[in-house]
Amino acid sequence: MTKTLLINPPFNITKENYDSSVSVGLLSIATYLNSRGISVEMIDGARQKNYLDLIKEKIGDCNYAGISVMTTQIPAALKVSQLIREINPACKIIWGGPHPTFFIRQTIIHPLVDIVCYGEGELTMLDIARSIPLDETKGIAFKREGRPIINPPRELHDPAKMPLFNWDLAAKEILRKLYLIPSLTSRGCPHLCTFCINAISKNSWRPRTVEQILADLQAIKEREYFKGKKLRFWDENFFVDINRAKATIDGILERDLVIPWETTVRADYLGEGRIDDEFLEKLKQSGCYLLSFGAESGSPRILEKIKKGITPDQVINSAKMCLKHSIIPQYSFMVGLPGEKKEDMMMTVDLIDKLAKLSDKVQILGPQAFRPYPGSPLYEECVASGWQAPKSVGEWAELVDNQLNYLAVKNFPWVKEKDLVDSLEAYVRFGAHSFKSAMGSSIRAPFVLKFGFVMLCKLRWIFKFFAWPVEFKLAKRFVTSL
Repeated sequence: MTKTLLINPPFNITKENYDSSVSVGLLSIATYLNSRGISVEMIDGARQKNYLDLIKEKIGDCNYAGISVMTTQIPAALKVSQLIREINPACKIIWGGPHPTFFIRQTIIHPLVDIVCYGEGELTMLDIARSIPLDETKGIAFKREGRPIINPPRELHDPAKMPLFNWDLAAKEILRKLYLIPSLTSRGCPHLCTFCINAISKNSWRPRTVEQILADLQAIKEREYFKGKKLRFWDENFFVDINRAKATIDGILERDLVIPWETTVRADYLGEGRIDDEFLEKLKQSGCYLLSFGAESGSPRILEKIKKGITPDQVINSAKMCLKHSIIPQYSFMVGLPGEKKEDMMMTVDLIDKLAKLSDKVQILGPQAFRPYPGSPLYEECVASGWQAPKSVGEWAELVDNQLNYLAVKNFPWVKEKDLVDSLEAYVRFGAHSFKSAMGSSIRAPFVLKFGFVMLCKLRWIFKFFAWPVEFKLAKRFVTSL
């Protein structure tokens, strides 16, 4: 019997929330392989400190090692691949995940990578584990006599035909620390936001059935180590099919499957006949405590450019409706898009200010600096401005290793207001919210320094003055987690 080891390498920046979650993608692949009789184990370097020792212990008799790679994981992924090559040269090293999917040719030509699995991985990994000839396996790239071969893409999976997560495949130490239990009720998204991975990869929306969702919740509720924990429906958009969503909520209430839960939703879904006050009240009764929205920008021009399909007024309305039913509204924003002007960014600042003034319960994420993904019109605009992405896995690794963020704003020629884009997230985090919230941040610094920085941020926020961010640059230099 073939044996497969799935590995999630650590990221270049330690984040507290890694410890409190689980690698959903690898768990899904491991579950599928296990359900088809493949011997499979998982190692999570983002959450298991002894991951290298575990790899040394388990890799010796493995036929395949599947490594999940985001860009910020490349240095660790190379280290893991080298370790595997030294211990078990016969083991085929497979890279999958977002970075190899976007940079297939760059990735497959690296000597430590035998196969690239691009796109969704469950069916492709099963074909590989069953030794289906590489020529006949869709969704992969491989080398023949040193020459890269890229096969046609694989059709998207049907989640309704996929097994529910097998929690026994996840390390107990990870499950004990779990803060948010993941439940995946659908994949993809029907909307076409031009910055989004789903639109670029044409990852259309595909649902599980209501019965599958309820069965998953039943299994979760019966597990002892999940008691008292919250759950996240890990969908790109839980409410695409409103009738499915309503049937799910009714099932939760009827079967006493109430668990505190959160999920994602679009701002234009609230108050437009899809999610009204009556349904919001049911959501609250079923355990919903937080709804996460991608607001992205306060500028109508930018929202139109990225084909977001929402307006700032709809964002404000969604917050008011959530607060009315004691559901936390959470909004993510970004700045620094190609073609974005300072006045567009200040419109985003204005929208964030309006949201923050509604209630201390409103949560703001970002604004994060825009990162270009290959294959999108926005990416082409970035390239046209003179920006050049690294040309090899080695160059990406060097960039990730030597910069706090793998793509630094200072290197983006399309961004004219570099200081504003770089510092705005900090000024929102410490200036827009209440003093208590700002001081309660997880940033570790002496109280006096933190107090002084927060006060400066609040003054900047009051006057909307973000030029010459000297204190931000000092804080960023000496408190690297800022």
